[in-house]
Amino acid sequence: MGQAHKRTGMLLLAALVLVGCGSLKYAMLKGTSLPNPPPARLKVYIKEFPVESKASVIERLASVTGSGNAGGTSSINAMTEVGGGVMEIARPCNIEDLSGAVLYELSRDSVRVFTDMTKIQDLKSVRWVKNPFELVPLSSAEAQVEVSGTALIHSQRVSKKFSQEADWVRLDLTVKDLAGEKVVEREKMRIGLNLIFNSKELEQAMAVAVVTYLTQKTLF
Repeated sequence: MGQAHKRTGMLLLAALVLVGCGSLKYAMLKGTSLPNPPPARLKVYIKEFPVESKASVIERLASVTGSGNAGGTSSINAMTEVGGGVMEIARPCNIEDLSGAVLYELSRDSVRVFTDMTKIQDLKSVRWVKNPFELVPLSSAEAQVEVSGTALIHSQRVSKKFSQEADWVRLDLTVKDLAGEKVVEREKMRIGLNLIFNSKELEQAMAVAVVTYLTQKTLF
């Protein structure tokens, strides 16, 4: 009897898994008027995606000399953020708009997505998935969804020298249901992109992160 119950439980679990997989939907389409999942490739166009760059200002405390110890000196080599809080300044960046890189990623039959976006140091930790989107010209009558957004690259400036790598990147995505003429989804993502600042690899990684969100499926 115990074995029969065990087999029944396993069959029920398998059925639930199958039902769950069948009900997976695209997070970006939640709340839209479009079928989810769509019966065919979704027609999208990519609008502007400006990039901004900021750096936290961190200063190294100078060494001080005193007579209160045997050696006659005490060294302080700590780092402190200016003003005791987070002070940020603009940092010049060659990556001005991400739309071209996103278009490039979405122009293929299969697209790259990250398996983990907490700490990314290269473009090796990706997998390929079937591209569910069909790119159409800007403001095309066939377009079903408009995707736009902004990107912020964050780094540090230590003792007047900017860090070589980015600390993290924040992506703000806006998805518009063109049939409803309204914004139906806005997602803010902070991604641990630790790549060389101003590099082509960093630009590509940001675009892959955008695609990762656009292809994300959830249960709802």
